[in-house]
Amino acid sequence: MYKELGREPRSPGFQPPCSNPLDRTPPKVDRANPLSSASSPSSLSQQEVRHQGEPFSSPDFQPPAMAVPGLPSPSVPPEAWLALSDEKRLWHLAMAYATLPGLLGSVRRQQADLNPLALELHRQLEAAARQCRGLAGNLEGIMGALGVPGPPPPSPSLGGPATSAFLAKLSGYHVCRLHRDWARRSHEALGLLHTKYPL
Repeated sequence: MYKELGREPRSPGFQPPCSNPLDRTPPKVDRANPLSSASSPSSLSQQEVRHQGEPFSSPDFQPPAMAVPGLPSPSVPPEAWLALSDEKRLWHLAMAYATLPGLLGSVRRQQADLNPLALELHRQLEAAARQCRGLAGNLEGIMGALGVPGPPPPSPSLGGPATSAFLAKLSGYHVCRLHRDWARRSHEALGLLHTKYPL
């Protein structure tokens, strides 16, 4: 099951900073999100579904639950997400964006086998992984300025090869959906930080 963001992260690597982060040199937060580009998360998600065929492309499709290694689900209500401290929101974002590039790379390799002619999908997956690495670097800089410790190293990929084409498609479906959902949460969180620490 996915981790719930409303709970304290279980990893021993996360400890809230002892000092008041506002006593430190304020970071400069750019509200611009590297994910808001032509290769948008929503566009990627739609492109991925379009190439998987039935039942994924059916409007009534209810995918079976599948845990994605190392990637929590941003499933808490928006009110609960916004009620978290800046430090906790940053920690969860950093964990997600450190993990997403490897997962998107795994989906890219799976789709190269499943849909070798879907070149636009391949391009969007590569661009999404690159954008996630950029945002992970931005988050690392903000957290360093605030004195927030980073998350543990991520799982590098989806693990071993999928045992069937359906499972490969299902894992890609969930990764692209989580990528889209985390992009929405990052936009909210960076917007809040920008109001406190504008450029």
